[in-house]
Amino acid sequence: MNRIIRIIIIVVLAGAFIGLIIFNTSSVSADEPWDEATTMGNLDAKNHYIFYTDLMCPYCDAYSRLVADNKEEFQRDYIEGKDILYEIRLTDFLYEYGEHKSEYSRQSAEAVYCAARENKFWEFYEAALNKLNEDYHSKGIGISKTAPKITDITDQYWLDIGNSVGLGEQFETCYKNHETVDQIKTNTAKVSRIVDSGLPYFKFGKFSTGGFDQSWDWSYVKQYLDSGLQ
Repeated sequence: MNRIIRIIIIVVLAGAFIGLIIFNTSSVSADEPWDEATTMGNLDAKNHYIFYTDLMCPYCDAYSRLVADNKEEFQRDYIEGKDILYEIRLTDFLYEYGEHKSEYSRQSAEAVYCAARENKFWEFYEAALNKLNEDYHSKGIGISKTAPKITDITDQYWLDIGNSVGLGEQFETCYKNHETVDQIKTNTAKVSRIVDSGLPYFKFGKFSTGGFDQSWDWSYVKQYLDSGLQ
């Protein structure tokens, strides 16, 4: 009888140990990059920074433009200097979960994902940020819940941005055929389980926080970046 009990205990402990390994492996893989095309830096970097965003989120764009405007310092002092893998996880969060369902959120996400397929994520993303700022945000349109809303973006708007960064027929076909929409839905659903207070959301190493004010400058971005360093 004692032998049987010992065998049962060994089996239970072995099962628990295997389960722990599986759990830890899942935990690690959950933080692996979703798409290498949307990352910047060494994939084996000590610090993994994740930025959850929606291109039609004006607060997200305010943060992203500051990063783009200070790209040289960002890459030199953080990506290279602090050994950071920086990843953007772009969603159509405002389409799926926004107070007013934004069709432009879905449109823009599809365009970005199609650009990423051709390894043009960063070029398209920054061009789109600049275009949205030039046409709308800098004029006070679409910058908050109380501001005038963006109402006139067509599919051609995103195709023209693609053309401006060298994307052509393959990009247009991808966008018009909604080839990336299932991937977007899957990723946005993942983000909804991580983010409970809207976007932007930052998971910089062990530091996580939500929100960004449009009046903030580069020094606030650096505070976020420094908070996540190991």
